[in-house]
Amino acid sequence: MTTLTLDLVITKEDNTYKGSLTYNDNPLTQSAPSIPGLETQLKKLLWEFESLDPDTVAFNHYYDCLSFFKAFEVFKLEELAKLTNLDPEAMKAFASGANKPSPEEVEKIEKALQELAGRLMKTSLVLS
Repeated sequence: MTTLTLDLVITKEDNTYKGSLTYNDNPLTQSAPSIPGLETQLKKLLWEFESLDPDTVAFNHYYDCLSFFKAFEVFKLEELAKLTNLDPEAMKAFASGANKPSPEEVEKIEKALQELAGRLMKTSLVLS
């Protein structure tokens, strides 16, 4: 069974995640209170309109800054600001949606997150 991986753009509006993607030149949009719920709703649409088996569909997630920080609230903004060399107040403004980062700031945030992900992938816990 082959898995089809689609690019899912996720935004946050009020208490709802909104996701959009394009498949066979057809734009699909759905909303849900959680990202797993959003994926489920989009898989239903893909089944209804494109006859794609939901078990064969996976998603790459693309977030705007506000949605990312809502989905990953585990991050301390001050610590992420240190990793990116961005002002902590600017980072807070991005996370709250008060300001939008520039393309250069987005690149710095992405780079810091990718480096952190690499470190996390190499991490194991042991019982002491």
